[in-house]
This record gives sequence, C-alpha cells and structure tokens, in this order.
Amino acid sequence: MSEGRTLARRAVQLWPYLLVAFLYLATSPYHRGLNNPNEMVRLYMTRAWVDRGSFDIRPVLAQWGPVDDKAERDGVLYSSKAPLQSLVGIPGYAASAPLLRALGVEVDKRTQLWVTRVLGSVVFGVVFAWILLAWARKRARELGAPQAEGTALGLVAALGTMLYPYSITFTGHLLAAFAAGGLYLAVVALARAPEGSGRWRRWAVLAGLAGGAAPFAEYPSALVAGPALVAALWITSTWARRAELVAWLGLGGALPFGVGLWAHQRLWGSAFRTGYSFLENKNYVELHGEGFFGVSVPKLEALGGALFSPGTGLFFFSPILIVGLALLVLRAAGRGAPAGDPDEAQAPLQIPRAVAVAGLLGFLFSAYFIAAHRGWRGGWTVGPRYIIAVAPLLWLWVVEALAVPRVRSWIAALGALSVLATGFAAALYPHLSDVYTNPLVTFLLPSYAHGEMTYGLGHALGLTGHAANLVHVLPLTAAMAYVILAGHATPEVEGGRLGPATRRLLVVAGVWMVLGAVAALIPEHDPGAARKENRRLWGFWEPARPGDGPAGARRTARPGKLTSARAQWRQVTVSAIGPKGKTPCTPDGPMKCRYGEHPWQHFGPDHLDMDGVRESILFMHPIKGARIEAVVPRHKDAKTAVLRYGLADASVTSDNSEPVQVTLRQGDRLLAEVEADNSFGLHAVEFTLTSTLPMTLSIEAKEDGARVFGWDLEQYR
Repeated sequence: MSEGRTLARRAVQLWPYLLVAFLYLATSPYHRGLNNPNEMVRLYMTRAWVDRGSFDIRPVLAQWGPVDDKAERDGVLYSSKAPLQSLVGIPGYAASAPLLRALGVEVDKRTQLWVTRVLGSVVFGVVFAWILLAWARKRARELGAPQAEGTALGLVAALGTMLYPYSITFTGHLLAAFAAGGLYLAVVALARAPEGSGRWRRWAVLAGLAGGAAPFAEYPSALVAGPALVAALWITSTWARRAELVAWLGLGGALPFGVGLWAHQRLWGSAFRTGYSFLENKNYVELHGEGFFGVSVPKLEALGGALFSPGTGLFFFSPILIVGLALLVLRAAGRGAPAGDPDEAQAPLQIPRAVAVAGLLGFLFSAYFIAAHRGWRGGWTVGPRYIIAVAPLLWLWVVEALAVPRVRSWIAALGALSVLATGFAAALYPHLSDVYTNPLVTFLLPSYAHGEMTYGLGHALGLTGHAANLVHVLPLTAAMAYVILAGHATPEVEGGRLGPATRRLLVVAGVWMVLGAVAALIPEHDPGAARKENRRLWGFWEPARPGDGPAGARRTARPGKLTSARAQWRQVTVSAIGPKGKTPCTPDGPMKCRYGEHPWQHFGPDHLDMDGVRESILFMHPIKGARIEAVVPRHKDAKTAVLRYGLADASVTSDNSEPVQVTLRQGDRLLAEVEADNSFGLHAVEFTLTSTLPMTLSIEAKEDGARVFGWDLEQYR
C-alpha cells in the first residue's frame, strides 16, 4: 500500500511537466495566406535535402510555391537562415513523410509542417522546459523557498517567455535559446561539480555541445554563449584544469560546430560566410548591408522598442525578466549572499560572480546588437526574437530572487502577467504583425472575442470557435492561478495583520491593475491601418469558423468559356523590354521559359497561394527598369474576356509595398490599366473584344523584390 501511495505521489508531482507538454502540443497555428517565411524557408530547405540530398530549394518552390527569406548564389536558391533548424528537421521529415503516405494521410504543406514542427522543435522545447522546471524546483528548496515557488517559475519559463511561441514554430529561435541558455546552465552546474570528477567532465562536454550549436541556431545567440564559455574557464582553478576543460569543451562542441561549418560551406561556398551575403530580397539587403551584419550605431528608439514597447518588448511580454536583470546586475556588482544573510558561509551555494558577470555581458552584448541593428523589429514576432537567448539567461536569475522572501509576491504578480501576455499570444497567433503598435489589445483580444481558433487538438476533436480555444485557455488560466498562489494557502488574517497569502493577492491585484491600465491605454499609431490589418488577417484565418467559408474566394464559374491564357500558355509570346533592348523568353525546362538572368524571372503555368487558395495561374515576375510583355492570341469566336491578376500571398505580406503596374492592350486600344498592390486574392477586369488582334499584357514595377505576379486571361463567347 505504501508503495502505491509513493507512486501516486510521484505521479502527482509530474503534473507541471505534463501540463507544459500538453500546451506545447495542443495548438498548431497555421495560415496559408501568411506563408510565414521565417518557418517556411527552413522547411523548404529540410524538404530539399530529404528529397534530393541538396540544399537547393528551387524544386520545392516549384511544388509548394514562392516564399521569402531566400538567398541566391551562382543562380541557385537557398534558405538564407542559420542552418541548424533545417538540419534538425531532416530526420523527422525523412521518417514521417513515407509513414504518413503509407497510412493514407495526404502529405500537404500544412501536415508536413506540423509533423516537422513537433519532431524538430516542439520536442526540444518540451525537453528544455522540463530541464528549467526541474532546476527551478530544486533551486527553490536550496534557497529556502517552497518547492511550489520553483514549480511556478518553471511554468513561467515555459509559458510566459519566448520559449513558448518559438517551441511550437519551426524557426530556430527555440534551438538558439536551448543552446545558449543550456550552455549557461551547464556552466552553473560545472561550477558546482568537483573539478576533475566524472560529473565535471560530463557537464563540460554538454557545455561544449551547447556552445558549438548556438551560433548555427541563430547567429546572435553567440553573444550569450561566448561570455559563458569564458566564465567556465575563469572559474576553473588551475591552468592544467583549464587545459583539460578546453579539451572536454572541444570534444562536445566538435560535432555541432563542424556540421554547422560544413553546411555553410555547402550553402555559401565558405564555412565562414552566411546567407546574408546573398540575400535575394533587396529590401533585406539594405537592412543587413549596413555595418557588420546590419549592426552599426545603437539607437535609443530601437533599444526601447526591443525591451519595452507593446509591439515587441522583452519586458512587456515577459515582465518577470525585469526581476532577473535586477538580480543579475546586483550579483555581477559583487553583492553578497542572495538571501542577504550576513554570514555568507551559511547562504545557499551561490552562482559564482564570474558567471553573473558573463551573464550580464551576454545581455549587454545582445542589447547592443538589437539597438544597433537596422532591422531590430524583426518583422512579425512575439517578443524580440533575435535576442531570445537572453530569456533563459535572465530567468535563471529570477529563480535566484526566490532567496528574498519579500520579493516573492512581486515574482508571482509579474510571472502570472507574463503567462497572460505571452502564453495566450503564443497559443493562438505566435507572429504578431508589425503593423500594430499594441497588438495584444488591438488584435489578439478581439481575435479571442471573435472566436478565431487554431489547428490542433480542439480542431481535431471537431470543436470550433470559443469551445476549441478552451483546450488551451483553461490550462493557461490554471497555470496563472498556480503562479499567483504557489506556496500559500487561502487568504487569511493573522492577529489582526494580513497573512502572506492575502498580502500576495493584494500585490498581484495592484500590479495587474496598474500595468493592465498602462497597456490598455497605449494607442495605435495608425488606427486605420490597424483596423485594415485586422480585417486582412481575419480574412484568411485558418481554420475558418462555421459559416465563414473557406479562406479566400475561388473563381466564379461562368458559362461560355472558350479558352484561357494558361490553357494555351505555349502559344503566349513573352519578352522583356529594357535599356538593352528586347530579350525573348527562351525555354528553361519543359514547363517554363526565362526572360531574365535570375531563375525567378520566368513565365509558365504555376500554382500560387492567393488569399489562402491554391490557384492554377500563370507565373510572371517583373524586372526593375524593364517592361515584361505577354502577347496572347485572340480566339476567333471570343466576344468578351476577363483578366484575372494578383500577387501571391507571400508577396502581399512582404516588406515591398510597391505595386505592379498592369496594362492590357489590343492593338492601339487600351483594355485595362490596373495595379496589383498588396491586397490578397485574384482581382478581375471584364471587357468586350472588338478586334481580332492579339492582346498584349504588360507588367512593370519600381521595386521588383518579392513581386510574384499571377495572371490569366479567359476568353468567352
């Protein structure tokens, strides 16, 4: 009987671990209309290697459609991202694709992305969250705090920091946090182990493994990893031991660092070059071309935005980390025992000051990077994803603050607020648009109110709207309640004085009222643009609620159709007319011809995502400074025609706002003169044909980056 009670007690103690795993697997946000390049280009690279043993993503582009964040070297297109996430996704993709087909499951892009997310990111996120949870529970007891306080902080790390949104997406940011944060934690463990012991050597190997992987997950994570490695050497007592430590670190780091260099060599022709030297999108070239990796002179606006703004601020989405930064600064400055005990020898085993200094340097280096980077905003994001490595670093010092009893109520208040701000965004829409000044109030709250939902467990169970969202809303709410009340019984009054639980609730209520009011009162810089963005995002939301219909609108069928330009595309004559004259479109494979020097400057039938709908369309891409013409024969019986045109969804969501100018003529007669701007879907122009001459479609663009243009010309009786 006692053994049964022991097993039951152990099972109960596992609940926080199971809660985190459940929430990481419960939702899977996906929107074809968004075609998030931060994820998709990495997935394209993974598929390219599995399918053909090459990092060339052109064949994947031909099947899955265009995507941004590419790089071009020697006429070949690659993912421009740090390679680790794509490499980690290869085993899961290779194993799952044939298995899904054998089970009769349609392996479309969404299904494959979900499987690759789970096997290439979610699993690692869960493991890292469990490690942090176990550390917090153990460390809380060492610091004289209830274990429940440590459990609460473990939940905050998993659900109230950037670890959550980037664990459930295939972006590499979680791996950067795992590597850099795991390295920092390994150095702490190294300091606690007897030098030369087996435990010390094992931690050294793990530290090397994490340090070798960090830069290839996300390059800026090296700013946190580097100082941690120096600290490991600093806290080692003798030069002989340091030499041994270097050997063990090298043993652990050799494989990930070597694989990363090999991937760079395959991709960029040099182990020490990156995709930022070959960016295809000219807007990104401007962002990364200034200074070193886009880093030049720091700007206060960028620093404030990255740390405090409601759009992307680290401390706005995870205010709990302010506590960690404060304690990190104090410890790096040489303050004594964390508990303030005058007898430092009686204090809990401290993290060495050198490790604190390394952590502070890692934070300062990261802050400088984000403040000096022209593209500091990072596009669509939850928190400043470029410096995600500072999140676990600062969180470790929040745990140290548990040694100060009077701070615990503030930790509870800010921790629960972090889960509210980050957790609910991560579960529903983990890539908030940069159009918004205050996305939580302007977009996220109305999205929940409307009953917008995600793919995942609720959708699989047939639930819709608010009912589907309860799958994550209830567990997140329970986690917040636990963080607030952890380690305390119900509110009470002791001898006419407020008890600890009552005082904690008052602190929580006060903090939430003040910070909540501040957040709610921050206005949108451009309310009209924010309202337009809401309509746009809800317009292609997936999965659609009952009654909303599919994302996007398909072509309306009409009688009397004779032919279309796509159906007779081989009879369409295409050429580029520029400063050097006329360049005819020459065959480039069986299904396209090419009129420019780059592979995307071609014409041919394609399938493009337009307003979330996979459209059978003709692909054509403008060239800056040139006019692209397509001459379409007129059917002898045609009386009317419809021009359908638009930009692919990936182009609509890109940073290039320049429209494509479209004209259609029949001889000297102008049939249509329109613009393909950054609006979703196919647009249509109908006109009457009064001549037997062919029709000439022309497109031009002032800026041609990410302008994937699709069109068709249908002729009717």
